[in-house]
Amino acid sequence: MFGYLRPVREELKVREYELYKSVYCGLCRRLGRDYGIITRFTLSYDCTVLAMLAASLREENSCVKRGRCRFNPMKKCMFCATDGEAMHLAGGVSVIMAYYKLSDTITDSGFFKRLAARLLRVFLSGGFRRARKAYPDIEAAAGKMIESQQLAERKGSGIDESADPTAKMLSFLCERLSDDEMTRRVLSRFGYCLGRWIYLIDAADDLEKDIKHRCFNPFISVTEADSAETAVFCNETLNMTASQLIMAYELLQPVSYREILDNIVYHGLSFQQKHCIFEKKRKKGRKMKDRKKKDYYTFLSRGDEDI
Repeated sequence: MFGYLRPVREELKVREYELYKSVYCGLCRRLGRDYGIITRFTLSYDCTVLAMLAASLREENSCVKRGRCRFNPMKKCMFCATDGEAMHLAGGVSVIMAYYKLSDTITDSGFFKRLAARLLRVFLSGGFRRARKAYPDIEAAAGKMIESQQLAERKGSGIDESADPTAKMLSFLCERLSDDEMTRRVLSRFGYCLGRWIYLIDAADDLEKDIKHRCFNPFISVTEADSAETAVFCNETLNMTASQLIMAYELLQPVSYREILDNIVYHGLSFQQKHCIFEKKRKKGRKMKDRKKKDYYTFLSRGDEDI
């Protein structure tokens, strides 16, 4: 996954942020137990959100415990110890998507990146086989998504066709989070918009790099205009998708993790858009320490001039 689905920490209460971190750490532990230690490196913010959404819709109780971090035994952390289907599902999705992401890198990248991806895929293959056995339908859908994505890129497709494979994959994933027919229909639409948004923000974030290295990017067709106009176009395209995503989300009734999920949908998406499309360009040429520094409230006050 891409890692763009994050909450805005400053808008969360302390207990909400600690609960979010406990799910993140709990998913890391679940990955290690179900699919092996190496698969913990596939942990992502996106799959953490998937775990929270699944647990909320399935009304799974959260059991938070304190223990030592598996990567840093000197550090204690809170982790979600719930042994529900939500964690198992999010872990399987994380491993499967990471494996196919490496396969895509092997197909599209240069020699050294291909070599590194092949090596990493070998280490991940054991966990992938276990995840494929546990979730054969998700593995089949992910394989189909990669094939469709590669075909769309070879054809030089436009924005809608390029984003469609990822959108359909997330639609399929979200739809299986509930057994209720009406909820499944809403989840299908929510997942489609979410997948489309994730693909498009990744494309907007990588636009300059893809132009430099002559890689495919659906936004390249609009780069003949001024770069500022291109940024606004990318942001407006993402806004249209995010608005449809929000409308679908408001029809859902999450039980647990509601405040965190609301934060991600209502604040996190727009924050990531402003950061990836506008703020990164402002920070070009600054010193590295300034580039890493984030002031949330100053950032919001400066972002209005671009929207």
